[in-house]
Amino acid sequence: MTAISSVPAWNPTSARSSALAAKQDEAPASPLVMPSTIVTLTPGGVTASLQGLQGMADVAPSLTWENKSQDAVSALIAKNFSSRFLAGRFSGLGAALLEQFKGEGKNVSQSVQLAPQRTQADTYGEIDAVSPAALHGVGDNKVSLNITTASGAQVTLALDSQDDGLAVKMSTSGELSDVERRALAGLAAAFQDAIDGIAHNPPQIKLAGLTQFDPAVLASVDLRAAVKMNTDPESTQTLEFHADGAQRKLSFSNASGAAAVSVDMSKLAGVGNARQQAKAVANYVNQFDQAASRGHGDAALMSMFKDGFVGMNSNYGAAAQAAGGALQPSKWQLAAEDRAVLTGLADFKATLTQTAKSSNPMRPMEQDSFSYQVSQSTSLTGRDKDSRSIAQQQKSALSASFHTPSTPGTQLRLDHTQESQYYDYYQIDDSANSDVRLAYAEGRLSKATIEQSAKQSSHFMRYALGKLVNDTITPGQQSLQRDLVDALALYQSGTGKQTRDEKIYQREQTLSALNEQIFLRPYPDVLSTVEPAGKDRASAAQ
Repeated sequence: MTAISSVPAWNPTSARSSALAAKQDEAPASPLVMPSTIVTLTPGGVTASLQGLQGMADVAPSLTWENKSQDAVSALIAKNFSSRFLAGRFSGLGAALLEQFKGEGKNVSQSVQLAPQRTQADTYGEIDAVSPAALHGVGDNKVSLNITTASGAQVTLALDSQDDGLAVKMSTSGELSDVERRALAGLAAAFQDAIDGIAHNPPQIKLAGLTQFDPAVLASVDLRAAVKMNTDPESTQTLEFHADGAQRKLSFSNASGAAAVSVDMSKLAGVGNARQQAKAVANYVNQFDQAASRGHGDAALMSMFKDGFVGMNSNYGAAAQAAGGALQPSKWQLAAEDRAVLTGLADFKATLTQTAKSSNPMRPMEQDSFSYQVSQSTSLTGRDKDSRSIAQQQKSALSASFHTPSTPGTQLRLDHTQESQYYDYYQIDDSANSDVRLAYAEGRLSKATIEQSAKQSSHFMRYALGKLVNDTITPGQQSLQRDLVDALALYQSGTGKQTRDEKIYQREQTLSALNEQIFLRPYPDVLSTVEPAGKDRASAAQ
């Protein structure tokens, strides 16, 4: 049996289930505590386990089942139903449903529910069927997965859980080929990872696996979840995910705030190799951490945002291969010099907004807030390789406000008394931009520039006994323009006596160093210390 060491933040049981849990603790022989043999998902093991339940029905709450199927999924439901927490309720169920496609695959509809008190208990094998609509689609906690195959078949999976019931359902609209069944079964672990992330404490976004499918076999994948969170007052965590050959979209929200990430999968000519992608993702994640630190963002919400961003920018896989790294596969591909000034990621937009709060009752207009946006857009044009033009723009913006105690190490306790009104209040307004442009004429690089800018503004206010004693605005701005033509030249000075391999190695190192410098630099002091790769003009205002 699985031991529960902690209570997940997303707890599907409320006050009603607390009473049920008490009954379970008082009655160890309850059928809700399943024999360990139920884990053996063989027909013989399931039958033996079910027979072991029959003698206990008169001493514990009775269960009502939707149908009499004695299969692996039903046995797993029977095992999981004893769990008080969502992680246990949904454990393994998503994977078990999709793994049905390792065989012929079939429609599944099963639910179990506590029967009303004073109802004659039914054993698992001797039950009166109840309406499938009793639980399906109406659970307090629900997760659904919808997959459309390239041939147009629809595959729908749904899991529902509430205090007194658990239900699963899977249906297929048409015939599936062997290739489609294998692709569906191949998403079993990814679907379960997504479910486990939703039930994790604290919640996690685990969607990378659901992006790893061949769009030539599966046209689209959609995941939706709505789960009650153990907060006061009670709140709901929602999540929506969509992926197809043209786009990926993620949005989620909870009591702390909301976030969204979208990735354009329709234009992948600028996508780099796996190493370049990993470097770009790590660079952006570092920027997110910097923004959260500067703006005092919610750590748990930012962690989910980072998980979502990484997952959505993973596994370009078959889609990138289909693009072949070419704007026009029959005409031209990007050169190494072109890729050196690009991030290597597909274009994206990402936003994170925390729920604003008024933590000072004596100054409710002073809100604690955090809003962050980041994006990338790329343009690749030209009649042919000799006249191609490349442009990529990255942008970020941070707006935040927060309270801190005036004396470090003390706690902030703002109330309606004057004595509590010792605090500092900050307002942050930052933005950054990086703009790269390349142009070729008659096969020669005629223009290569990068323009970067960063702006910071910090408004600091200090209060003592509710009176403003310090009000300071600190602006900061830095901009830098670079001509990259020399840096992108095929051979650098001093390479004449080098061997061919040495020249190639030095060339790779030069382009790699240049690529390090094309990312956003959100803070003026960082931007001003960057060594330019080529001719530059810098300006600053403090």
